[in-house]
Amino acid sequence: MSIYTRAAELDFELGKLPGVAAPDHILMADPAEFDVLYAINAHMQDADGNLLAVDREEARRQWWCVREALEGLELEVDVLSPLEGFPDLVFCANQCLPIPSEVTGGQPVVIASNMASEQRAGEVPHVVNFMRELGYQPSALKRRDTRIEGMGDGLWHPGRRLMWAGCGPRSERAAWDELSRRYDLKVLALELNDPDFYHLDTALAMLDEQSCLWFPGAFTKDGRELIEAVFQNPIAVPEDEARSGFACNALCPDRKHVLIQRGNTQSKAALEAAGFCVLELDTSEFMKSGGSVFCMKLLHGPL
Repeated sequence: MSIYTRAAELDFELGKLPGVAAPDHILMADPAEFDVLYAINAHMQDADGNLLAVDREEARRQWWCVREALEGLELEVDVLSPLEGFPDLVFCANQCLPIPSEVTGGQPVVIASNMASEQRAGEVPHVVNFMRELGYQPSALKRRDTRIEGMGDGLWHPGRRLMWAGCGPRSERAAWDELSRRYDLKVLALELNDPDFYHLDTALAMLDEQSCLWFPGAFTKDGRELIEAVFQNPIAVPEDEARSGFACNALCPDRKHVLIQRGNTQSKAALEAAGFCVLELDTSEFMKSGGSVFCMKLLHGPL
């Protein structure tokens, strides 16, 4: 088991870790059921505590734009059918965690999530069964009361056998301890300490092996130092763009193009200065439920 929480604990060189192939498949969930029907994060209510109203027709249009942008990058998009009564299924980064064959040593595995919110628990078997049909072997944590929310909190380091893991509102340190032991996997555990950033993917986006997009204020001092120790080029996002613009919920599927919520002008400029091609998208309807581009897909494969 290799869990790291502080920069001083690092005992490996990033470039010497085993390689892992870049994902080439995207899972998206049909947004037919998408709505804001309950509040399970800080983004789903207005200042008076009322649930935010969703324009469902506009949400579908925005979903199609995200899908078309991904397909334009020659990624294969698989579409999961909607599930009646589950409005957050569209955020399909959360219900499972794909483990590639380079890590398992055989068939790729999908770890079923143990969702922190009972409203979302029924989404998990729907997604896991679909991943089984794609060729993944379903698995689960030994303890079903140990919280884990898939790729919302588990981010693979680009090209390396290394995982970044969020610990806090949605996923527990014990989950990452178990997966580290099971797969002999190095895990960098980051404590989340701000309710606006309830998943790791709301505060940290992988770009390439040496670069990430992040909001330092979402992490403890140890977490900040760990990120800065591993990445040569950590691109910090201003607070307003991180909190209101969901800038860190961006997606870079090919280590070149960054799909990001439109209007994050400082983040866009910083990304372009670092050599990335920025594709701005409108996910404003989905932001009412606490998610943007990264939340709306599950990156996996190759199969």
